[in-house]
Amino acid sequence: MQIPQIQLQQTYAKIGIRIIKPVQEIEQPAAQMTIKQEPAKMVIDRKQGMLEIDQEQARYELNLKSPSALSEDFAEYGRQEALQAIAEIAEKGNRMAAIKNKGDAIVQMATENSIKPPPDFNIAFIPSYGSVKLEYTPTEMQINWMSGGTEVNIVPQKPILNYQPGKTEVYMSQWPELKIDVLG
Repeated sequence: MQIPQIQLQQTYAKIGIRIIKPVQEIEQPAAQMTIKQEPAKMVIDRKQGMLEIDQEQARYELNLKSPSALSEDFAEYGRQEALQAIAEIAEKGNRMAAIKNKGDAIVQMATENSIKPPPDFNIAFIPSYGSVKLEYTPTEMQINWMSGGTEVNIVPQKPILNYQPGKTEVYMSQWPELKIDVLG
C-alpha cells in the first residue's frame, strides 16, 4: 500500500512599500530697498580783505601839497626868514655901534659875508622811511557744513514655501499562499 503523501507548497507573503519623498521648495525674493541720499551743503561766507594806504605824509615830504597847505608853508618860511634877517641886521648894527671899542667890525663882517658855508644838499625826491602807512585787514572766511542725510527703506519679502508631503504606502506585493497536494 502506498501511503498518500502530502505535498505542501508555501509562498510567503511579501509586503511592498512605496515611498513618495516629500518635496519642499523655498524661494526667497529679494527685499525691496530704496536709498535716498541728500547731498551735503557747504556755505562759504567771505568778507573781503582791505588794504589801506595812507600817503599823506610822503606826499607832504615831496611837496605835493594842496594849494592852501603850500601857501601856509611859504608864509611860515617867509616869516622865519624875515625874523632871521632882522636878527642879523640888529646884530650887525650892534657890532657897528661897538666901533668905539676899537674893533675892526666892518672887516670882520666883510670876511664873514665872503665865506659862505657849503649849501645843504639832500635828496628831496625820496620820502622818509615810514612815511607811507599801510594797514591791512585780512579776509575773514566762515565755512558752514550742513551734512545731508541718508534715508534707507527696506521692505522685506516673505519666503515662498511650496511643500508637497511625502507618502508611504504599504501594500501586499505577494499574498501568502499554501498549496496542499495529496499525492497518491
